[in-house]
Amino acid sequence: MPNFECHVAVASVISAVGVAAGAIMFDWDPTASSLAFVAGLSGGMVPDLDCDTAKPRRLAGVFVGLGCAAMVVGYVSGQGQFLRRPWPAEHVVLAALGSFFLFNSVFLEILKNRTKHRGLFHSLATPFLYGGLWACLAAGQGGRAIMAVWFLAVIGVFSHLILDAAKGFTFNPLKIASADLAASTRLWILTALVNFLAFIRLFAF
Repeated sequence: MPNFECHVAVASVISAVGVAAGAIMFDWDPTASSLAFVAGLSGGMVPDLDCDTAKPRRLAGVFVGLGCAAMVVGYVSGQGQFLRRPWPAEHVVLAALGSFFLFNSVFLEILKNRTKHRGLFHSLATPFLYGGLWACLAAGQGGRAIMAVWFLAVIGVFSHLILDAAKGFTFNPLKIASADLAASTRLWILTALVNFLAFIRLFAF
């Protein structure tokens, strides 16, 4: 199977070409282009979130931990009566470290217990779910940004699935979802809802 470096290299090239084409053909601005490149590059790593030993899982845990720590720091540093905010600097640091390790550990534990390699993350629903999530996140940046991140995120995840399929001489990674019909149904319903929310926002522009 292709390794981490291979998936990153292919996703980087595809994302760079996609961003260049979008800037020329659809007049993507620097913000939309930058977000789209990150969406495409990260998309190339997403399917391996279901692998216990894969770098993408560890990286995702770090980003989740950092994101949660940043939110905690922002909250306890602000003004407010609840929890007697703002906190002293040393308490803010301790809160940041504690929240990082807590949410990093919880996120990794959930993935470990709820996923298996080449399962739902290697399904046809995943590119569209990931694209929809990126489109929702980019909703405040305007219609071009929404379409840019959705398109590159979808392409990025597909680059991983296709590489796995080609190298393994099997199209199993491109299965509709899973032998677990209930899990497949929930995944496709979530995918449909997320993309519906993303495109409702798109049509508002």
